[in-house]
Amino acid sequence: MLDSRNNYRKIIAWGTTIAMGALLVIVCLSNRYNTQSIIGLCVVFLLFCLIGLLHKTKPIQQFRPLILLGSLIYFGFIVGGCFCILYFFQGFILFLMGKTAYWLSFTIVITILVLSVIFGAIWCSWLCWLGAFQDFIYKKNKWNLLKTKKAQKILLYIQIAAFIALVIWVIMTQRPVLCGYDPFLSVFRLRIFNWVGYITVPLLLISSLLICRPFCRILCPIGLMVYFTKYLPFSAKMKSSGCTNCPTCHPGCKS
Repeated sequence: MLDSRNNYRKIIAWGTTIAMGALLVIVCLSNRYNTQSIIGLCVVFLLFCLIGLLHKTKPIQQFRPLILLGSLIYFGFIVGGCFCILYFFQGFILFLMGKTAYWLSFTIVITILVLSVIFGAIWCSWLCWLGAFQDFIYKKNKWNLLKTKKAQKILLYIQIAAFIALVIWVIMTQRPVLCGYDPFLSVFRLRIFNWVGYITVPLLLISSLLICRPFCRILCPIGLMVYFTKYLPFSAKMKSSGCTNCPTCHPGCKS
């Protein structure tokens, strides 16, 4: 039964990879988007599938910091944060409202969610450049802030509230509303765009130094959606009853 499920996951993974390749061809032919950025994004999804299939092997686990660094350098500082997870989520909501111009954002979010059902939170722990930025800033300390079960529960409620607030905001304005307030955009472009940035950028830097992935654990809407995929049928999840206390999951877990 387990082998059969793994085979299904492999088939779906490679099917999704082929679909992303087809999307790449369509986008390149249409010339509506930055081809270089689209190619990079398709490479990321290809890595998503490969990592999902091979992440339990030690050689692949050793490449995790390098993969995160590459994602951060390219999509963060070279592209300038234009391919933004927050923008994708807002475009996803707008597409559901009937604004078909945001089909690419919808496709990207759906792909992340489908692959997360198949492989688990590979996107968040291996590929996301926002998470990578926080990872490389964070320094382990003796306080272990926000790591208790009670704190985790409170953070989940805050994240759900922020998710709902953002959805309502996007529905009311009917446009992406966070681009001018995104602290990651200011960091990646080395420029603060408005007075809000003088508050959010230092807050992001200080919190990331003291707390492991504060944005991901408190505010990220995509991270919340990925979290809830574990409750879907056939989703990849770790069952405590089958745990053998091996350290396989440790390298990818930042909490």
